[in-house]
Amino acid sequence: MINFNTPIPGLEKSTVFSGSQKTEAIDDIKNNVDNNDLIVINKLSNLRASLNAAPVNLPSIKQQIENLSSFNKAQNYAYLSSLLCPEKARGCKMPSQIPVPSCSFQLHNSISLSTNSSGNLAFLMNPCFLASDTVIGQTVVANDTDYYVRNFLTSAWVNNDNELSGSAESIKWRPINFFQTLPDVYDSYRLVSASIVIRYIGRIDQVKGEVGGAIFYDQLNTLGGQTSTTEEGDVTDTQCPMLSKYAIFDYALDSFYSQTNSTLEGVRMLYFPLDNSYEEYTKVMNGTVITVEQQLSADNKVIFNPNYDYYKSTFNWFFWAQGCPESTACFKADIYCNFECLPNAKFLNYMPVSINNVYIPPERRKEWITAIQHHPIMKANEDISGEVTVPDLFLKMIKKFKNGLPGFERLRAIGLIGAIPSFKPGLALAGSMMQSNMMLDDY
Repeated sequence: MINFNTPIPGLEKSTVFSGSQKTEAIDDIKNNVDNNDLIVINKLSNLRASLNAAPVNLPSIKQQIENLSSFNKAQNYAYLSSLLCPEKARGCKMPSQIPVPSCSFQLHNSISLSTNSSGNLAFLMNPCFLASDTVIGQTVVANDTDYYVRNFLTSAWVNNDNELSGSAESIKWRPINFFQTLPDVYDSYRLVSASIVIRYIGRIDQVKGEVGGAIFYDQLNTLGGQTSTTEEGDVTDTQCPMLSKYAIFDYALDSFYSQTNSTLEGVRMLYFPLDNSYEEYTKVMNGTVITVEQQLSADNKVIFNPNYDYYKSTFNWFFWAQGCPESTACFKADIYCNFECLPNAKFLNYMPVSINNVYIPPERRKEWITAIQHHPIMKANEDISGEVTVPDLFLKMIKKFKNGLPGFERLRAIGLIGAIPSFKPGLALAGSMMQSNMMLDDY
C-alpha cells in the first residue's frame, strides 16, 4: 500500500547553503519545471489531500485525475493533436512566445467530385487562403472592360473535362466554392492545422481504378472565382493556366510526398507549415488587391492576379483518380481548416477573443512537425496519432521532479520550499510514486 505522507527521498537532512548555492538551486528548478508544471503540482497536492481524507471519496479522486490529464493535454499537446487530427481540433490556436488576443474557428465543408467519361479526375487546393465577402460585387479593372466579382473567391480547383487523360496538359480547370469567402469580421489569419479527406461514395459493385494524393510546393496562383461583365449578368469561371501541367499525373507520382491507393481506400492529406513565415498572420483578401492579369478570349475568361502578401501560395494538396467509375459523382471531399484570426476592429465588441498562454519550445514544435512530414498522405480512414509518442502525465512530472530534486533539497534547507503554495505536498506525492516504482525511464 502506498503511504502518501512519505517524505521525499533525499530531503530529510538540513544543510546550510551559500547565496551562490541558493541561486544554483533556483536555476536547477527553472531548468526542469515550468509554470504549467507548478499548476500540476498544485493539482497533485489537492489529489494527495483527497487520498489521505477519511473516508476516501473515490468519485472525487477519479475526477481530479481526469482533470489532471485533461489539463496536461490542453496545455501541452493541443497543438500536436491539432496537427495529427485537424478534424477533431476545433478552436485550436498556435502556441506563441508573445501571444496576442485572437479568436479561432474551424472551416469544414464537403463537396462531391465527379469523374469524366473515362473515369478520370484531378483536384488541387491551397488551404492557406481566406477572403472577405466584401469582394462580392466589386469591380476588377481590366484594359478593355470591367469585371464584377460574383459569388465567391477560392483556392480550390477541379478538372474533370472529358479531355483529361492523365497524360497530357489541360487548361480546363474550374474553381470550386469551398466557402473560403467569409463575412467581413476578420482582419488577418493564420492556418493552425488542416486536412482533406477524399472518400469513394459510389456503388461497390462498380468500383474500379485507383486514386492518389500529392503535395506540391510550386508558387501557384490558385486564386479563382466567378466574374461577369455586368452586375447582374451571367457568371463565368475564371481560368488558371498555371495548373495545366498538373493534368499530367506523373507530376504527382514524381512528387516527394506522393501516395497511390485503391479507389475504396481513398486519400487523406495533412497540412504542415513549410517554414516560420507560416506562423505569421496574413491579411484576409479583399477586392482591392485583385487585378486581372490577362484576358484569354472575348467570352470573359480572365485570370486573377493576387497580391502574394495576402496569400500563402506554396502549399498545395493534389488529388487524382484514374480509371474509376465513369461520369459519376463517386467521390466526396471533406476539408477541415483550423484558423486563428485577428478580428476586424469594428467587431471587437462582438467577437470572443482570448490570449493563448501556452508556449511550446521550438525544438518540440520542430519534432512534432517533422513527425507529420514523415507521413502527410495516407488512406482516408488512416490515423498516424499512434506514430507520435506522448509521455504519460505522471511519468513526465515524476521525471522532472527527479531531475530537479537537488534544487528542491537546497531550497528546503534554506527555508524557501514553503514559499510556493502546495509545493511540498505535491512533491511528496511525486516522491511516493517514485518509491512505489511507478516511474519508467524509457518513455
